[in-house]
Amino acid sequence: MFVRPLNPDEVLSALHLIWEVYASDVAPLQNPEAVAGFRELIRYEHIMPRIQNKEVILFGAWEGTELCGVGGIDNRGNVLFLYVRKEWKRKGVARQLMQGMYQFCAQVLVITRMTVRAVPASVTVFNHLGFREVAPVQNVGAEIFVPMELLIAPGSMPAKKPKKRIALIIVGVCLLIALLICMVVKEAASIVQESDTYAEEQENPFGDYGNGDSGEYDFGMGDGSENEQQSGLDQIPEYEAEDLPFEVKDETYNYSPENQSSVTQQFEIYYPQLDGMENQDIQAKVNDELKNCAMETVDRIYENPDNEIRNRVLEAESPVIADFVKYKVTYLTQDYICVAYEDYSYEGNSEYSYVGLRTKNINLKDGTVYDVKDIVNTDKTFVNKWLKEMQSEADDKSLLADQDTDSLAKVLSGEDTQNGTFTPVFFMDKDGIEIGLSFHYDKEDENAPDYGWVTAPFQLNDLKDSKTDSTFWDLVK
Repeated sequence: MFVRPLNPDEVLSALHLIWEVYASDVAPLQNPEAVAGFRELIRYEHIMPRIQNKEVILFGAWEGTELCGVGGIDNRGNVLFLYVRKEWKRKGVARQLMQGMYQFCAQVLVITRMTVRAVPASVTVFNHLGFREVAPVQNVGAEIFVPMELLIAPGSMPAKKPKKRIALIIVGVCLLIALLICMVVKEAASIVQESDTYAEEQENPFGDYGNGDSGEYDFGMGDGSENEQQSGLDQIPEYEAEDLPFEVKDETYNYSPENQSSVTQQFEIYYPQLDGMENQDIQAKVNDELKNCAMETVDRIYENPDNEIRNRVLEAESPVIADFVKYKVTYLTQDYICVAYEDYSYEGNSEYSYVGLRTKNINLKDGTVYDVKDIVNTDKTFVNKWLKEMQSEADDKSLLADQDTDSLAKVLSGEDTQNGTFTPVFFMDKDGIEIGLSFHYDKEDENAPDYGWVTAPFQLNDLKDSKTDSTFWDLVK
């Protein structure tokens, strides 16, 4: 299950879902005037202009390609919609939608509270989501509601807009970082509230979303064109050869205890597995590599935590151990597979949240795994060229400025990761090859960037003078 803002071409399906659930669960409890007013509110021609103007943001909860639930807020943080299909109720869908909207308000709208006009029957639900009543029951026209608000924790600031191959720390907003409020959430049912008047009566000191500086943080909202800025795995143009003699299947590892202890725990790990290879021994070896790479953080922070992780949990007021991993097969032929994994984790408490990248490059003929040191000679000429590209991609000339050429050569070769601060990565894609680093800085390090990983793009010909004699180069000619 994952949550993200909806694209324009998904709005109509979302409105159908909203009306279907409203008509079944809410309308029978409302008077005809209120039902008619809500029906008018969600008419496509009424709400679509507001979405295009970024006055309203709709979020979808997805299980694969199925839209399971829809949430919506306006650009002042007022909850407008929270609906879940009947078959997906009591499975945490509404909770995850609220988490995504909460973090969007914190890091994109940069506001300090969310509000909702809750019908009396839903007040308890919103209490469980962290909201509190701020006024007694109101009766305005055909509507009876309780004004409620949720204060947003300070400290979540928007970072710079991503350029090409970088992944911002806040990219995981709709995937994992929203677990900050998981500790006050138990369960949520499908609910819907329309909340224009209450917020419009308040003065908005932050301005309208879409105007001024905050408008650039659109989290993918827009016209859906190829020219829109993307980041992370979504931006990588994958390549897959035709007529492959095997299949790539999705596998998932999910864990979230039914009865959470004092430690919030949640894991949702996606990874690929090959099926149908002629050599079953190599297939088993490849699949182990692909799964173990996906599970690396789970092993490090949960299965086999070190003393530092244990101490964070013991000392935290609200400890969190959580990990979400998604993947993309960026390059696939009969003889070679490259998989990139984007990892969003909480490592002991809410202060230690990370976005990271791992890659796995495997020769499907013999199971050989390739690292950066296997494909390029990390000499001074290459390192200087690579660093320039990295700084250009990040649009940040200070990136790695505290490292000299020799230390970067050791980092890229894996000889010195500086206590796990750097992980060298590379992947093939449709356009060429990317070589970069995933960052895991100490939270107190003043050199820590605003992003979790950066990779520099090269055409294969660009690396002709730096290539090793590895068999890798025979696979990607």
